[in-house]
Amino acid sequence: MTESPQARWGQLTHAYGAAGDIPALLERARFDVRSGSDSASAWFELWSALCHQGDAYTASYAAARPLVAIAKARQGNERFDPLSLIGCIELARLEGRAPPIPSDLLDEYQRAKNEAAGMIEALLSTQLDQEWRIALSADLASLRGDVAKARALLDAD
Repeated sequence: MTESPQARWGQLTHAYGAAGDIPALLERARFDVRSGSDSASAWFELWSALCHQGDAYTASYAAARPLVAIAKARQGNERFDPLSLIGCIELARLEGRAPPIPSDLLDEYQRAKNEAAGMIEALLSTQLDQEWRIALSADLASLRGDVAKARALLDAD
């Protein structure tokens, strides 16, 4: 017997405990175009739960595929939060600030990571303000496994 997707989320964790609330939060984020810097936004809650103070969690890996789907459905600046959150999750993993990827999430996470990297590359070929260009360049470096470059970009300011 296979477990339901909701039961699986309940077995995963985020910064505040069991991650059973993440699917509803991802659904809210699909329609929330406010920035993650807005404390009233669903994106603020997602960042706080999935990449809290630079740490990631098992639910962070499971959220990568839905985050890519949200980014695909958006245009321009509205892609920043979902793509950057994936980059932050990967940087946390590479820097040892996240648990190992659960084996049942590994393939899906890898695909999401690769898709996010491709989307960021496309965004970097467009007109962006300098702050976003730096952040997305750091995210792309993380997704490509270049921790030193990602950290140098993030720590430059």
